[in-house]
Amino acid sequence: MLSTMNSIYFGGKIRTAFPVVISSLKRQSRTTVAAINKKGGKQQNVKGQRFDVQISKDTSVPVTLGFTKSNELFVGRLAMIGFASAIIGELLTGKGALAQFGLETGIPITDTEPLVIGLVIFNLVAALLPAKGVFVPSDEEEEEGPKGSLQDPSISILQPQKFFGISGFGFTKANELFVGRVAQLGFAFALIGEAITGKGPLAQFDIETGLPLADTEPLLLVFIAFTLFAAINEGSGRFTDE
Repeated sequence: MLSTMNSIYFGGKIRTAFPVVISSLKRQSRTTVAAINKKGGKQQNVKGQRFDVQISKDTSVPVTLGFTKSNELFVGRLAMIGFASAIIGELLTGKGALAQFGLETGIPITDTEPLVIGLVIFNLVAALLPAKGVFVPSDEEEEEGPKGSLQDPSISILQPQKFFGISGFGFTKANELFVGRVAQLGFAFALIGEAITGKGPLAQFDIETGLPLADTEPLLLVFIAFTLFAAINEGSGRFTDE
């Protein structure tokens, strides 16, 4: 166990605040801190504090403390999995996410209001607040794509991949970040809707559209499958704070 301290500059002097205890953690020389820009007296967040978390003897994972796009990508994946799981749970039990939570824990909804409000606020902030980081495409994406029908007239619609100039199906982390933000917003508004109406997202959808669940099953299955696939798919490219 290593105890590390977050350092903040005040008037040229370093003071420590809020000890953070992290297990199996190795601090690297590239660790940076928040600093105050003396010109104009404005506080400026230079970089998040970066660590390497030792998973095994030969494997470590870089972790950056702060609101970065890499961290938001992880939160978005959790939101996608949570939203899809809540819909599956409503299909099985007929109850929304809040009612499912009460069913699992035995705690009434009135006792979990602060937790629900905090979760809703966190999802809204995480989805709407801009994050630090730049998307860097992979080498394959930077290469010139295959010729399409405009470049090669001999290609017909019977060859769909060549016709549309694509080589396959896939996700980038930038697109996945957008899908994750949509999932965070959707999950937050589903919780708000359930708190107001007492109904889960599927029942809310039926109220808005007037369509019974039996008529929306194909769309629902596609939505669940896409959300789960987007959450577990690695995606190409990467986010960097440099």
